[in-house]
Amino acid sequence: MTMQQQIRAVYADPQIDGMEEVYQAIGSELIEGSAFDKAYARVMERGGTPAQTWIRFCVQCASRLKEPPPETEFLAGLEECCRRHAGV
Repeated sequence: MTMQQQIRAVYADPQIDGMEEVYQAIGSELIEGSAFDKAYARVMERGGTPAQTWIRFCVQCASRLKEPPPETEFLAGLEECCRRHAGV
């Protein structure tokens, strides 16, 4: 399985409650026209449940992935899910 396939697999089955809230928080910024990197940064800076859920997801993924993915590829997976969730 390629790294991209592994990343898609962990997003397809996050095994963490609350990922929909993460997708919604970032997706709402995307709907308003923000670039993904800025939307992601704002949501994480605000903290709260979406940021805490994201951290738990990242920690949990460390044990699920065979090797740590490049950050850009991992965040590309998040962007894909947020855009799909938001319909953008």
